[in-house]
Order: sequence, then C-alpha cells, then structure tokens
Amino acid sequence: MKIGILGPEGTFSETAALLWLKGRRDVNIESAEINYNETIFDVAESIVRKEVAYGIVPIENSLEGSVGETLDLLSSEINEGGLQIVGEVLVPIKICLLSRGSFAKIRTVVSHSHALAQCKQFIRERLQVKGIKVKSVDSTACAAKLAQEIDAIAALASEEAAKKYNLNILAENAQDQESVTRFVALSSPDIKTAPTGKDKTSLLLYLKDRPGALYGVLGEFAQRGINLTKIESRPSKRALGDYMFHIDCEGHLEENEIIEVLKAVKRRTERLKILGSYPMAISNEK
Repeated sequence: MKIGILGPEGTFSETAALLWLKGRRDVNIESAEINYNETIFDVAESIVRKEVAYGIVPIENSLEGSVGETLDLLSSEINEGGLQIVGEVLVPIKICLLSRGSFAKIRTVVSHSHALAQCKQFIRERLQVKGIKVKSVDSTACAAKLAQEIDAIAALASEEAAKKYNLNILAENAQDQESVTRFVALSSPDIKTAPTGKDKTSLLLYLKDRPGALYGVLGEFAQRGINLTKIESRPSKRALGDYMFHIDCEGHLEENEIIEVLKAVKRRTERLKILGSYPMAISNEK
C-alpha cells in the first residue's frame, strides 16, 4: 500500500500516517510505502492519479484552527468526485528548536507557518530579542533539513525530525501551549468505510441566499439530536461575502438519521457535497 504525505521525512504528517496505519487491522505497516510530496495539493493529485491509495493531510490544529490549504482542496475542482475522507487521526504537537550547532551560531529560524504560529511567545522572547530572523518554509521537516545543512539556521520541528536529521535539541516544548493537530486520511471514492457505531460525517454546503438559511440547516440537525463537532465558514472564491460551510457531524452515511437529515439539508441548500464518513479518532495524548 502506498500513502502520500507532506514531506520530506520527519514531518508531523509522517507521524500521523504511522499512527493511522497502526490503527488499521487490514494493513501490514511494514509493507506500507510512504511517498513524500511538496504540498498538500500534490498529495491530493497523487490520489486522483492513482499513484497512492491514501493521503494523510492536516486539517485543523487546536490552537491555530483550520488548515486553509486542506479545506480549499476539499472544495476545489480537483475534488469533484475525486476524493473522500475515510479516516482521521489526532497527533499531539510538541515542537523543539533544532540545530546542528550551538544557539550562539543561529541567525535564522525556519519552520512551517502553522508551527511558527504555535510558537509566538518562544519566538518573541527567545529569538527576536536576540535579532534572530524567522522565516516560513513548506514543512517542519524541510526546516530540519535546512538546519542540517547550515550552522546559522535552526528549525522548529519535532523530536523525530531531530533524530532523522541528526540535529541537537536546543529547546523542548517551544509551542505556546500543548496542542493537537487533526489529520484526515483521503482516498478515492471507490474505497468504502463501514459503520463502526462511532463515526463522523463531513459535509460541504452552499446555502441559499435568504434570511435564516444557516439557522434552518442547523435546526435540521438539532431536531434529530445529531451532534455537530465542527462548523466553519470559508470564502467560496466566487465573490466577496460569498461563503461555503464545512460541517462535521456524528454518525455514518448508512445510518437512517443521517440519511434523513441529509435529505432535509439538501432541500435547504444550493449545493451539498458529502466529503465522507469515517471512524472518529481517539486522542493519543497521555
């Protein structure tokens, strides 16, 4: 089995992929092959082109919120029937300052934009006061790779990245506070997930332009006692002030109450896209 993730080696996406594989009884983790991609869109395209069976991508962090690139690909033309969510995994995020040399030699610190956003206080109090520049790169692993090559560059990345790139850990827990990133497993529509009794369904919808449209949609879930675990607006990119909504609810597409609520919601929306049903993740926090 081939799995696409954001690379290079040592990303939190790789950690998520390994955790997701361990939770599957039908897969031998030793036989799984991981393909590394430069961007989240590259991961999605590799699934559509049948180069990999699954893709593992970040979708939201408990501190910094949703990953816009992932939400955009789920609503983009590439996902017109080409992708679905079939699983999720939660990864506790612990960020370290990594370097091949000493702190005194550091002139620039690099990391993924989401990791940098999670380390605002550390950056302000430990780096910027010393005149150290901070720059964004494509992934935390890319940052670690740069730190491996140049003494003057340090990375904000994982402990696993330190091991893979033979870097010193100069500071642990650089994040402002503990956080968890939710990753989703994407696949082509021909892969089906059976109900487990503890599932989640993800939806994308455009509302009809009328007063109380969102209220009416949410009421359909409330009347049936269906819990919403997430609701978020996202610009549709069609016009200023035009939005779509990402909704996650408890339940599976094959369950009667979900079938009924989707019929009702469809009547109230301009467009309803089902992004998939999948088992709910269990937190790996200790």
